[in-house]
Amino acid sequence: MSTQFLLIDGYNVLFAAGLARKQYGPGQFEACRRRLLQGLADRIGEAQRLKTTIVFDAQDAPDGAPSEEVFAEMRVVFSVGTDADSVIEQMLLEHSSPRQVLVVSSDHRLQRAAARRQAQWVDSDRFWERSDGETEREARRPTREESLKAGEVPVDPAEIAKMVREIRDREKSDGGEAGHREASAPSVGEDSVTSKYERELLERAEEALREWNEGESEGA
Repeated sequence: MSTQFLLIDGYNVLFAAGLARKQYGPGQFEACRRRLLQGLADRIGEAQRLKTTIVFDAQDAPDGAPSEEVFAEMRVVFSVGTDADSVIEQMLLEHSSPRQVLVVSSDHRLQRAAARRQAQWVDSDRFWERSDGETEREARRPTREESLKAGEVPVDPAEIAKMVREIRDREKSDGGEAGHREASAPSVGEDSVTSKYERELLERAEEALREWNEGESEGA
């Protein structure tokens, strides 16, 4: 699946992220804006950052700021001479692949503009919450054992057998504590978690071996 282009209504997301204030002292808005940009950079991967544009109203830009800058590989645009909504609408009109664009804003005007271009849109608060969850999922990648069990990678029966031996060795190395738990609280007609996991791995290996044998028979 290709990476989407993100077109983000910066001030709108600032409120959704709980970083906005009713009033700002000297330099406070710039500090909040930087916190938002860092939060976005932390939530999305490198490939996504390269396709991300965040638009802020120019009146909220720090003194002497350029109309554009780059933050953690993300394009940051200040709407000089107009408002941020108009800049985002123009970007949608000029985009060569609008169906691959995700507009991040709770502003109904921008959501309608996205719909007209057949782009996607998402409310700012939903995006902020969802992107945080995606970061947590990306941080914990599945182990080789989990990928094998889920059928996400090719299976080598010998590798499965090796993993089962390692699981059993780990269970033995846990020593008396595991044995004490089993003795003091015997299961009633239920396998242990380890046994279930072993069985699932072995079933996956047997399935792969059957598929291989069937392929050999068809090719004979």
